[in-house]
Amino acid sequence: MPNTARKRDPVLTRKRILKAAKALLARSDGNLEMAWVSRKAGVSQGLAYHYFGSKEGLLKAVVEDFYDRAESSVLMARMDDRGDWAGRERRRVRSYVDFLLDDPMGAAVITRLAATPAVAAVEARRWDSLITEGSKNIAEGQKRGVVTATQPSELLAAMTLGAMRAAVVSAFTSPEPVDAEKVSQDLWEFVRCGLGIKETAS
Repeated sequence: MPNTARKRDPVLTRKRILKAAKALLARSDGNLEMAWVSRKAGVSQGLAYHYFGSKEGLLKAVVEDFYDRAESSVLMARMDDRGDWAGRERRRVRSYVDFLLDDPMGAAVITRLAATPAVAAVEARRWDSLITEGSKNIAEGQKRGVVTATQPSELLAAMTLGAMRAAVVSAFTSPEPVDAEKVSQDLWEFVRCGLGIKETAS
């Protein structure tokens, strides 16, 4: 009886299906079948289709979930406990690298799944939002005099975020183990120079 009640809970059932899909995708080359997911989640294929509509719908949900977590904990987090603007953004760069390394879906989303049409559509929308927020953040840095680059803040945000993404993709697809400290330092040096931020002590 408790098991039946659990299966009928729509929130828990959806979470179980999503969790199963993430576990399968984290260790695959991007292939996903509803039959595999439903088997791992312990539900019928029909129920998986009921909640997500299609394999593409489930894949989109996985990537949306990934970006929800990335944005709330790193990319759009205020991090106000670090007083100075540059120190906060340096910490954000390191946190971004750590998040991608620690999250089971990190490497999969930015590498193996990136070319999938369903994922590309989600990423395009998410990146538009990130650039908008990044533009506001850089404009704040310009206003404070920390960011001395004079290009429009939206252009600076697009260049910074795009370069960061390309850099972490390169690091994650390299045959060498990812050195989080070095990748973070290199990324920050690029961001600092690109935005015209004066070098300060760590």
